Amino acid sequence: MRITNSMLSNTILKNISASYERLEKYEAQLSSGKLFRRPSDNPIAVRQAMDIRASLKDIDQYLGNIEDGISWLDTADTALRNASDLLHRAKELAVRGANATNSQDELQAIALEVDQLLENMISIGNTTFADRYVFAGHKTTTVPFTNAGSTVNYNGDSGSISYEIEKGITAQVNLPGDNVFKGTTDVFQVLIDLRDHLRAGNYSAVSQDTSRVDDALGAITNALTVIGARTNHLELTRDRQEQAKINLSEILSNIEDADLAEVIVKLKMEENVYQSALLTGSMAMQKSLIDFLK
Repeated sequence: MRITNSMLSNTILKNISASYERLEKYEAQLSSGKLFRRPSDNPIAVRQAMDIRASLKDIDQYLGNIEDGISWLDTADTALRNASDLLHRAKELAVRGANATNSQDELQAIALEVDQLLENMISIGNTTFADRYVFAGHKTTTVPFTNAGSTVNYNGDSGSISYEIEKGITAQVNLPGDNVFKGTTDVFQVLIDLRDHLRAGNYSAVSQDTSRVDDALGAITNALTVIGARTNHLELTRDRQEQAKINLSEILSNIEDADLAEVIVKLKMEENVYQSALLTGSMAMQKSLIDFLK
């Protein structure tokens, strides 16, 4: 088969063009740090990278939900620990008030402190996190507890607030106030009755109130136990999600990140190939032109 000058020229130009495209690819990889510029470069790898990015986005959302949930539970935990301390003080006052040697003035002074404890307990029940009432159920913008004098009214509901922490898995982060403060034992009513019994000088009733304060402490302790268990669950899930994020990020890096040291070597080699192709093409074209002139 006779090789014409036209065929030789086309082959030379094709080789130069191919070398230039490879040179351009390596330069792009070096500047971007990525192996691919467009989906057509490696459709399968690009699809894998897209799927991993979607999974990473989901994990970030889960982690955000978990952190918000932990913060919510931490706020409730702090509030209920304060409630526990308050009830321990109420127990001390009840024991002191049950002593029949107290004068009426002394009972009134104790009753006044219990009344202050009641107001503090209402404030605890109205604890907020990020402008949301922690113990109001779904009604997070409604003040859950209001003092009606002889009782404390609950204005929230029994709704649970849950966050998605894994695909298809949710975790409840709130404790409605009617379950915590007005469940089997009405924590507020215990304090109200203790106050009123002290004011009335009813030593027998005050003595019985000491055990009712213990019941109130039990209710708060049970709520703290629930909070602790939920917090532990969220923290363990957070650890798993963070590890999954690390693993997926490494896989994504292996798929799309260029090995810069390797790219530099290939770039230098391709520069030499390109220069050689230009030189060879130039010499071949000159020889063809001389042959033509002869």
